[in-house]
Amino acid sequence: MTKRGWDVTIVAPEGDGAEAIAKAGGITFVGVKRSKKAGFGWLTFGSSLKRTIPSLLNGGGFDVALVEWQAVAGTISSLKNAGTPWLIVDRSPPVFRSLAGRLQWFEYQRAWRLASSKNGANGSVLKSQALADWHRAKQRIVEPTTLMEAGVDVSKFSVANFSGPMTIIHHGQLDEEREIERIVHIGEVLSARGMDFKIKIAGSGNRLTALQKIAYLQDWLEVVGPLPSEKIPEFLASGHLAIFPLPDSKIWRLASPLKVREWAAVGLPMILSDITPHRSVGERTWIRLVTPHAPFDEWADCVEDLLKENLVSLGKQARVDAESEFDWNYTTEELHARLLELKGG
Repeated sequence: MTKRGWDVTIVAPEGDGAEAIAKAGGITFVGVKRSKKAGFGWLTFGSSLKRTIPSLLNGGGFDVALVEWQAVAGTISSLKNAGTPWLIVDRSPPVFRSLAGRLQWFEYQRAWRLASSKNGANGSVLKSQALADWHRAKQRIVEPTTLMEAGVDVSKFSVANFSGPMTIIHHGQLDEEREIERIVHIGEVLSARGMDFKIKIAGSGNRLTALQKIAYLQDWLEVVGPLPSEKIPEFLASGHLAIFPLPDSKIWRLASPLKVREWAAVGLPMILSDITPHRSVGERTWIRLVTPHAPFDEWADCVEDLLKENLVSLGKQARVDAESEFDWNYTTEELHARLLELKGG
């Protein structure tokens, strides 16, 4: 948005890396408190916003605010008093099924009630058409809606060179809710078939420790844990193909295919579960879809079949598609137009 002429100020929790990223992009950062204790984050975040936002609005001369649902309760009164138009931003409903997850659902539903109230938001920004349709079915959508699917800064990613041992890549949240260990079971089938390969997994989540224990016993599996953002492109570029057997649950049907877009930026062909967000990318030569809970043998068959094709050619097309369709310059066009409307420009 700064490249489009906007002066941007980000208000976000301190100590999670957002400040360094913002400053590197020439963006003003204002840090607020947020407890890392499960179930208490939204309480401390909201209280800190209520203390910080009034003075920020009084001195900032802001034309419009984008407010993620987690921040609505802590900012709505200040925005109303300042007369600042705002849009509620929903990138994802809560994912986890734990007690903390149920508390997040309470806050999520409250945020949408506040946003849809008489003095609420001037619209909503949603990450997928499926999420917009879901809110409409729940009769809590805030019109007009703006779609802003997950984008990627393509220029930060170098193209995979497809050298070395055949390597299957996965990077993302390593959570039970994503059934991430299905990747390991696919690897077990490939290993039993005598294939010479590696699976490299990076990320953080509630199954990281379990995956690392498995990797200790399998020489074809490498689990490196979380990576700093500047190391992610290099990690992805070391692969020959990417894989994501995400389950077909309600929460994932509402998702935006961020990982698909990142992997395309690297030029990686990929094998994905046949679910709504993956289908939303459209038919691509570099994507293979597999029924989400198909037998692991079927996933392994797809890996072997894809490896028989020209990966370099498929990867080049993936990169071209990423440059023309998935870059932030493209995915923020609709949002930019909506913000200009609110500003009156």
